Amino acid sequence: MLSMPRLLSVSALFVSTVAFLSNGERMPSPPHVDYQTARTHVIKPHRRIIPVEGGGRGDIRLHLALTISPTGDVTRVQATGSNNTMTLWPQLQNEVYRWKYIPFEKDGKPTPVEVEEDIYVVPPERLPATHVTPPPIKPDSRIAIRLERTHSLYGPDPAYSVTITNAGIVYESHAFTVADGKHTDKTDPDAVRKLAKRFVDADFYSMSPRYAANTTTTNWSPTDSLSIDIDGQSMKVEDYSGQFVGMPAVTEDLEEAVDDFARTSRWIEGADGLVDQLKTEKYNFHTVEAQVVLKRAAVQGQTATVQQLLAAGVPLQPLPPKPEGSSAPVFFANATWLHAAALHPDTLQVLIAAKASKDDQNDKDLALAGAAADGNLASVHSLLAYGANPNADLSKIIVPETSGFTLTYPTTGSILTEAAKSGNPDLIREILHYQPKLELKNQDVDGALWIAATWRYSDNPEGARAECVRILAKAGANINIHYGDGNTALHTPRDKDVTAALIELGADVNARNKDGDTPLFTTEDIDSIPLLLRHGADPNLRNKDGKTALEASEKNRLRHDALLTAIQAGAVSK
Repeated sequence: MLSMPRLLSVSALFVSTVAFLSNGERMPSPPHVDYQTARTHVIKPHRRIIPVEGGGRGDIRLHLALTISPTGDVTRVQATGSNNTMTLWPQLQNEVYRWKYIPFEKDGKPTPVEVEEDIYVVPPERLPATHVTPPPIKPDSRIAIRLERTHSLYGPDPAYSVTITNAGIVYESHAFTVADGKHTDKTDPDAVRKLAKRFVDADFYSMSPRYAANTTTTNWSPTDSLSIDIDGQSMKVEDYSGQFVGMPAVTEDLEEAVDDFARTSRWIEGADGLVDQLKTEKYNFHTVEAQVVLKRAAVQGQTATVQQLLAAGVPLQPLPPKPEGSSAPVFFANATWLHAAALHPDTLQVLIAAKASKDDQNDKDLALAGAAADGNLASVHSLLAYGANPNADLSKIIVPETSGFTLTYPTTGSILTEAAKSGNPDLIREILHYQPKLELKNQDVDGALWIAATWRYSDNPEGARAECVRILAKAGANINIHYGDGNTALHTPRDKDVTAALIELGADVNARNKDGDTPLFTTEDIDSIPLLLRHGADPNLRNKDGKTALEASEKNRLRHDALLTAIQAGAVSK
């Protein structure tokens, strides 16, 4: 929930790619939409954890590259995964082809797009072996349905509880939500009985009390607890990654049904209805706490909610802090306005129109660094127009202490080194207009070209990073420069497209790092090995330990086999 930003201005997030026809002519391929935006277009049901016979063994993940039609239908799927998981794909593809999306638009018109998803193949459902007769639901039945979600050890998952009764809804935040505290709302008793009937129809009273995946750490994943009480007869089910051990999928459906009924997204994500609900509670919008709610809504891309909070009177100027020790620190209070909204162009524009951080150059530059690293060209354009410095020295930027929400924080270096992380060629071109220093390095002693060639923490269309490398090289970046550990970009390329681009540009295939290793020793992309050999990489060169690349790879079976196969196949340049 909280980790999934709301609907953005999708047209700003398209990344252009190209495909080739059989006759070699270039044709535009559908624009690529990032994962988080694609998730906001999902129409339920949209199961990503799919139980099948043979699932749950070894690597259970399949990565899907989907083509979505202008009507929101899945028209093409390319699945990749382990050999074992791929054998299960025929059982899974019908489910995936039934997925539906809210149509994507570009320039106000529906357009086909490419999106990427992961699905998880889990064991068959463990349906109840013994039926437990549920209590009857009578017109005067006392009903209480409760859902509690905890956060995991490693992620800022929203932690909260919500209880639905005939008398109303009681929601309470525990951590990582937009609105803190306890909130209430009314219910329709008939609707509560219908919700309870869904539990009865799902045979909820016959479920096991706990479905828990085996892990070495008890809070590795969030734990969800779902319970119902009808006239004193109760049942509770704990879900700790339960579907990975056969928990019936209907249990998760019921969890979502409770969230939907209570509209918990209001308080968790700052979705539609939050401000109206706060007004009914006589909420004070002229407080530091209200400013924090606005910042949290901004980081979720909740444009309408941000507009409503500003209209309700939430001030953008700093308010006097409460006396030290008078209350616990408010999480996310130190976030800055533009940085919070940097990844959401529409939300960012609302804050800019309200003159947020008008005289705060640090916030402008911090937001620009975040938008650049994310590849968000629309936000970059807005921030540059608002006065952000495309040549800001990031080592001098003050980064506020925040936690719990996903913000992009810059390292030292430049806006260009941050933009290189994105793998967005158009964004690289934009920043190059301002003539940045091409060889300026960040705190990890990495330059823009090296980052563009090697960065693995972004979702990019095929060939995008190779194009970034070409753009930077054409601008004058040195493709053979050695960085902190002596590696060149060719030592650790992201993929074979990057390797090919570097070789095409004249990269030294036998360059040595501080250990005497050439790219044959260090490349993590197995598909690049034959390419290196065909273009002159010498498999007989020895590093400082006196080993060849083949000898040094003996403990890495995958690399060793790839090297041996390529050498035996005669891939070495003649």
